[in-house]
Amino acid sequence: MRKTRILLASLLKPANDVRMFEKLGKSLANLPGTEIHLAGFSAQNLSNSEKLHFHPIFKFRRLSLGRIMAQWKYYKLLLQLKPEVIVATTYELLPVTLLYRIFNRTVILYDIQENYYNNIYFQPTYPLALRWILANGVRSIERLAAPFIRHYLLAEKCYAHELTFLAGNYTVLENKYKSAPENVFTASNFPIKLKPQNLHLLYSGTISEVYGIWEAIKLTDALHNLENRVQLTIIGYCPQESTFEKLQAAIKDKTYIKLIGGNTLVPHAQIVAAMQEATVGLLPYRPNESTRNCLPTKLFEYLANGLIMILPENPLWLKPVAENQAGFSIDFTHPEPEKILNRLLTEPFYADGRPANVFWKSEDEKLLSVFTQKVLKN
Repeated sequence: MRKTRILLASLLKPANDVRMFEKLGKSLANLPGTEIHLAGFSAQNLSNSEKLHFHPIFKFRRLSLGRIMAQWKYYKLLLQLKPEVIVATTYELLPVTLLYRIFNRTVILYDIQENYYNNIYFQPTYPLALRWILANGVRSIERLAAPFIRHYLLAEKCYAHELTFLAGNYTVLENKYKSAPENVFTASNFPIKLKPQNLHLLYSGTISEVYGIWEAIKLTDALHNLENRVQLTIIGYCPQESTFEKLQAAIKDKTYIKLIGGNTLVPHAQIVAAMQEATVGLLPYRPNESTRNCLPTKLFEYLANGLIMILPENPLWLKPVAENQAGFSIDFTHPEPEKILNRLLTEPFYADGRPANVFWKSEDEKLLSVFTQKVLKN
């Protein structure tokens, strides 16, 4: 008997992207009678199983003709697989997905991982005039696709009121942490009290100016000047070549700063390993409308791994951190390193233990409910 084929596809992320594969893909693989396919960028450590199949069909520079040709590769994959359900996780895949739907019966879901309009318009990646054109072009694609989307999955609660085309047809699946079986904390781990010899800072995820890479380095420099055992690990991918080159120059002679990745994608398992080696997680985001109302994925990850967080004065982010005694806020533009160091070395953190509400299990249950009630029953 042929199983129901579900294809999850991303144009700009690896086929084993943590949300698409580790969270959505593995959860959906628990549904009986299904076969899960994942299409995306080529990546390391791709291994097919009976229910999970990878298709690393994309490999191109972000600003290149290869990005246009990727649409044709995606359409050929659709013709080959003939999926009954498509979960598009990138707006650029919507037009081809709709074209395929004209000639083939399929159910489309749209996993909205970012408010692309806000990202394009408010982040200084392009000139302002071009930002307006691109942002409105993306929003037009999403609006035109809306009548054909069976259901929306939202990575952030704020998208529910930011995106008017949803029309109430959505389920919020936050980017909570998918715990590894071996990652177990016992009561003896808490409360956490730091000593000078374990002041290991971490900057993880996308490396960019908007996400505060220069603020992270500036703060590390200041703390290292006070306590020379302070170190920083930067791990993640830097999408802008000019930023990567500037970063290499900035840390060239700083032996206390280590860079992992930069111009290459880093497997999420390696990022998790870096979290488990570090003690302090930095979230030095610059104020920006595109991130103000979103909970960064790394906030859930740092909470789950017991990292003490230093973050900006954003009330939305501070709430879960304060509730768990997991860190404190500072002004990254004018940090006070003496006060920060004193707080890190004198305050107890995570007095009540490991947070319980930061794990994917709650979102897994919502996802499976969506598919059994809205997608697979018809």
